Amino acid sequence: MKRTGLICLALLIPVLASAQNRTLVQDLEKEEAGKGRVTVEMDERLDSLLGPKCAALSGETVKATGYRIQLYSGNNTRTAKENAAKAESYVRENFPELTVYVIFKTPHWTCVAGDFLNFEEAYETMRKMRKAKSPYKQMILLRNQEINVPI
Repeated sequence: MKRTGLICLALLIPVLASAQNRTLVQDLEKEEAGKGRVTVEMDERLDSLLGPKCAALSGETVKATGYRIQLYSGNNTRTAKENAAKAESYVRENFPELTVYVIFKTPHWTCVAGDFLNFEEAYETMRKMRKAKSPYKQMILLRNQEINVPI
């Protein structure tokens, strides 16, 4: 059993290493079903200067502990889901830079926004949301939340 695991690990490491060492141009030229095709014509020396693709461009995130802004929380089964969805659409329209989450934990529907590492940034964003004539005046900051931080 140990030998099989070691063999699988030995085969998996080069595959993962090669996937991470792709350059930006190689990633752009990769063919995917249902998507357009990109062809980049340039000197090969430029490709080596660009280096490997940055992880931040791929949308990779890391879990961390931080703050989120709670816009809505309700437990009325008839209206809470709809109200949480309205809060989500409000944030997406007016604050597109924020990530919005609608969470259901029986029997509560909650709408929270943002992934903030520090209190000051979260509080400043909440203050801006209140100033923007938001219909959600009872916003609160939630601490010790598991947030997604881009690498």
